[in-house]
Amino acid sequence: MKYNVVELFVFIVKRWWQVLITLAIFAAIGVGLAFLLPKRYQTELKLLPTTQEAGLSGALSSITSQLGISGLSIPGSGENAMMLTYGDIIRSKTVTDYVIDSTNLIKRMGFEDRAEASSFLAGATSFTLLSVEQIFVIKVVAPDPKLTADITNAYAKALDYYLTSSSTTRGRYMREFVESRKLKVEAELKAAQDSLTAFQKKHRLPPIDPKTGANIQAYAELQSQALQKELEMEYMRAFSTTQNPQYSVTRRELAFIQAKLSTLPPLATRYAELYRNYMVQEQIYMLLIQQYEQAKLLEAKDTPLISVLEWVKPPKEPFFPPKKLVILALLLIGLVLIFTYAMIKVYWEHVIANPDEHEKMSYLRQEIRNTFSRKNR
Repeated sequence: MKYNVVELFVFIVKRWWQVLITLAIFAAIGVGLAFLLPKRYQTELKLLPTTQEAGLSGALSSITSQLGISGLSIPGSGENAMMLTYGDIIRSKTVTDYVIDSTNLIKRMGFEDRAEASSFLAGATSFTLLSVEQIFVIKVVAPDPKLTADITNAYAKALDYYLTSSSTTRGRYMREFVESRKLKVEAELKAAQDSLTAFQKKHRLPPIDPKTGANIQAYAELQSQALQKELEMEYMRAFSTTQNPQYSVTRRELAFIQAKLSTLPPLATRYAELYRNYMVQEQIYMLLIQQYEQAKLLEAKDTPLISVLEWVKPPKEPFFPPKKLVILALLLIGLVLIFTYAMIKVYWEHVIANPDEHEKMSYLRQEIRNTFSRKNR
């Protein structure tokens, strides 16, 4: 049995008012769903690290650049490394508890306990690192626009507080670390100075000649660099293991400096040795003094370590459901049902008009009834 598409459209056109009513009903259902479905609001906040030198490595590099020698390199303190840890910091229990308390999340969402609130935050929050622009993005989806904005801003504040507090802690650790070394070097410098002065007075010796003085100065500078590498290795051992690649690089640099020390001309006299010891201790003491002052500045620093491009405000429109998309989907469903109904009706009219087809359809209906009636018995 055949029929063409024209007959199908003729059938629809004849009943155009019924088609319009059907589409209006489906559109009304779409509007109802768009307003009845639970609303979800989304906010997005972008963070940048500050342009100032971050953490301990910046402080130490400024010290050693003044001395004209290579600085300490603290692994994991660069801008990229810190950006990569933002997500782990935000997911930590400390930050999660801060967000829950500062936004009064349990009361506003009607949660039973803190665990339920933490689970909600884990599902409602996502983090993205835009590696090219070096921007860290925080996204939050929640059922209330004000709450969504409050949670997003709370995450940024908690992250900044954590980083600032962590920087202060590192500064205190380094101050205490350098302070203990400084006290020891002060005593050694005083002893070296006293020994040199006593030796000069006892033997009434002339000043060191320029050639010997240059060798002593080179030796003192290399000894100072060797101390820096030892300090760096000791600091890294406090936060990582000797398997750290940066630790291996520093150890090779120290071995290279020690090799250079062994190639310097030997100092023949006791006077030169005493003078050398004094110069070495003085160079080391200058380094530690400046490191100590920088560590104290780092400990007292309270400037923000991240920059918020723009604090978020409560969104005006919900992120979900997409109203236009819901209405359009219901209209498409209505059109599909209309065409399906029209195809069935046109086909049935052809069956009625054609006796052979009608007889076949009657036979099919009878077989269906007999089959299901036997099953019912």
